[in-house]
Amino acid sequence: MANDYYELLGVDKSASEAEIKKTYRKLAVKYHPDKNPGNKEAEDKFKEISHAYEVLSNPDKRQKYDQFGENAFQYGNAGAGAGGGGFHDPFDIFQDVFGGNFGDVFEGMFGFGGTRRGGPSRGRDLEYSISLSFLEAVKGTEKNTKVRKYDVCSECGGTGAKKGTQKITCTACGGRGQVSQSSGFFSIARTCNQCGGAGFVIKDPCVECGGMGRKEVVKKILVTVLAGVDNGTRLRMAGEGEAGTNGGPYGDMYVSISVKDHKFFTRRGYELLYVAPVSFTQLVFGDEIKVPGIEEDLSMTVPPGTQTGQIFRMKGKGVKRLGGRGHGDELVKVEVVIPTDLNAGQKKILKEYEASVGKEAPKGTDKFFSKIKKVFK
Repeated sequence: MANDYYELLGVDKSASEAEIKKTYRKLAVKYHPDKNPGNKEAEDKFKEISHAYEVLSNPDKRQKYDQFGENAFQYGNAGAGAGGGGFHDPFDIFQDVFGGNFGDVFEGMFGFGGTRRGGPSRGRDLEYSISLSFLEAVKGTEKNTKVRKYDVCSECGGTGAKKGTQKITCTACGGRGQVSQSSGFFSIARTCNQCGGAGFVIKDPCVECGGMGRKEVVKKILVTVLAGVDNGTRLRMAGEGEAGTNGGPYGDMYVSISVKDHKFFTRRGYELLYVAPVSFTQLVFGDEIKVPGIEEDLSMTVPPGTQTGQIFRMKGKGVKRLGGRGHGDELVKVEVVIPTDLNAGQKKILKEYEASVGKEAPKGTDKFFSKIKKVFK
């Protein structure tokens, strides 16, 4: 195996996933065993580039490889030595006695090697975000989204083997993924070198996925948003993440919600606040006014003598509670609108009203101002 996976595929370390995938496909076609029957060198080359692609096409594996090189996968993802002089395997001293990787031997001796390295592995979880209008969040909606992820290869059905062929049980370990070695009174199990712990060997890898059993696709997913979600709500969609490897289950997809502001509604939890503009006479004499609601316009009574800024509560007309436990309320705050374009007749009427009641502040205002003075003393 070449020391540098990037060099093996002929790409720069800054190459994108798309560039790596494109280059790999060209090499896979060139060195595929079907095109080079009986050519052991081409077969070995195909295996090398397939392994390099498997690492570099996976963001997590690529990050570990960039940091630790091949050691990231040979020594349990360990980092560089404390002295800064590169990775040092603390079990090198035992290599001549037991052979292979003593890390595997150590796991076998003390019972840490119960899970096969090539066994089923759960797929990666995905994070996604969507933006909703105010009413979409309040009333609920459905959104079609396109997500790029690794899914089961449609060509081989996830087996990794060329269509019409099958995985072959590893002859070295009999499908167990581990082989036993005896040394004195020890009986030690270690990862099988021939199959890498998978328990099987793919003689003819699928050309479409390079034997990985899955490939990168763009999939359309329907996100169902329940009524009542708010800014920061995080939805979990079970099984919509990436496909697992070797028959492992799918991961999940988590969708973060952001909600846009509304032009006249303000939300506080499950309550809605609406500011209703009214005239002076409507507050004085009272009136029946129309206010907007979530589903339809609502009728509300303004009693005579209502003060500007007063808030009325309309029970059950707010946001639906998540889980179906009823609705919040809609709060309506009435605020008087001062006219700016009165004609002469209207001004005369207001002057006559002013003359009849005087210019003194309304009753009760003196108490209000006395409270304000105490605050600032």
